[in-house]
Amino acid sequence: MIRAVKRLFTLLLLSMFSLTASAVVLEQAPLDDGDGVLSVGSAGAQVAENFQFTDSVTLTSISWWGSYDDSAPDPESFTVRIFEGDGAGNPLINSLYETTFTGLGDDSAGLADIAGGTVFQYDVSVSWLLQGGINYYLSVFSKDGGQGWYWLESPTGNDLNWSRAADGDSWTANDAALNLSFRLTADQITTNVPEPATLFLVLLPSLWLIRKFYK
Repeated sequence: MIRAVKRLFTLLLLSMFSLTASAVVLEQAPLDDGDGVLSVGSAGAQVAENFQFTDSVTLTSISWWGSYDDSAPDPESFTVRIFEGDGAGNPLINSLYETTFTGLGDDSAGLADIAGGTVFQYDVSVSWLLQGGINYYLSVFSKDGGQGWYWLESPTGNDLNWSRAADGDSWTANDAALNLSFRLTADQITTNVPEPATLFLVLLPSLWLIRKFYK
């Protein structure tokens, strides 16, 4: 009987606290007929774009857009990273998160770059925790060294991106630079906590039962 009362008490306590998740999308949309920035790891060209969420989130997917000098390889391959800031307005040297994309981009949107080349959209699913109000940096570069891949520009942003030649190098800020296109989808988790008076009134009968059976 005591065990049953304890279980009831626990269930009542947990029921007072609820978690709600709401989708959050942060996007710098791709620019049709836009220019691009070379981002190929083996060519000594890694590029990053900054972003910030207002509240803490679980990042669930990353999308970006880009095009090639020639036809797309089969399969395509990319390294995708998130960096924290170094406190001086640049990404840290080592990434916070990393994943890869291997497959084929989606050209169904019918976008083209400034030279008329086909623009592809890429998507990866992740589950990465990011703090609200913190400046982060998204880096995407092609792992195919056979030709150039260009990260498509966006018409929105702060006209600032970062670049470096290789892993282990420091990043360089590029002012008056192209804004890079991306879309970040995340879940914002909110904990709903009841008022103290409400919590006391709901739990009072259970507290009385536990006290009675422990006498």
